[in-house]
Amino acid sequence: DRKHVDGILFADIDNDLDMVKRAIMRGMPCLVLNNIISEPINYIAVNNYKAAVQVVEEFVKLGHTKIATIAGDLSTQAGQSRLDGYYDALKKHDIAVDKSYVKIGGFLRTPARQGAQDLLKLKDRPTAMFVASDVMALEAIDVAKSRKITVPGDLSICGFDDNPLNVHSPVRLATVAQPLVEMGRLGLEMLYQISHGKAKLPVKEILPAKFLRAESMAALK
Repeated sequence: DRKHVDGILFADIDNDLDMVKRAIMRGMPCLVLNNIISEPINYIAVNNYKAAVQVVEEFVKLGHTKIATIAGDLSTQAGQSRLDGYYDALKKHDIAVDKSYVKIGGFLRTPARQGAQDLLKLKDRPTAMFVASDVMALEAIDVAKSRKITVPGDLSICGFDDNPLNVHSPVRLATVAQPLVEMGRLGLEMLYQISHGKAKLPVKEILPAKFLRAESMAALK
């Protein structure tokens, strides 16, 4: 009811646009946070793909070619985009994609732990690991420790999210910081402009993420 609601800010819709479209059909100003949408629907999102490409390229700069990944939830755009970035960065640097180096953690601890165990049991185990969230990366570090594999001496690891939980990591975790506060602030400001007919539509803005180097990544010995 536009008498009581000026607009709706949708967050992390996980590619389910039905509710957004229903709101738009009823004339409700809307803006989606954290999803890139090809249709003429307003959004502000983070460039997960480009950030994932950069992580892999940082590993390559350090001399790594045996680069594994523990992907997130592939039903989410963030999870799929980070995996796509991983694949494309390997191809860009003429590094063969080894399917045994790809595990799905779903952004969850237990599957990520199993994925790390599977990767570190490989006869030709990876020397670097891009883990699609810090929560999962902390599990990978713990698995490595349990197998007497040192980070970063034997295995370089990079997470994603710049999660406050990283203060508990035994080694300072390289990660990717997302401009979440900025995304929320811009989202609300733009929704206000949209609801008052002051914005050029559709609003489509992609914010860069920032790679944060730390001691969990090191040059290949």
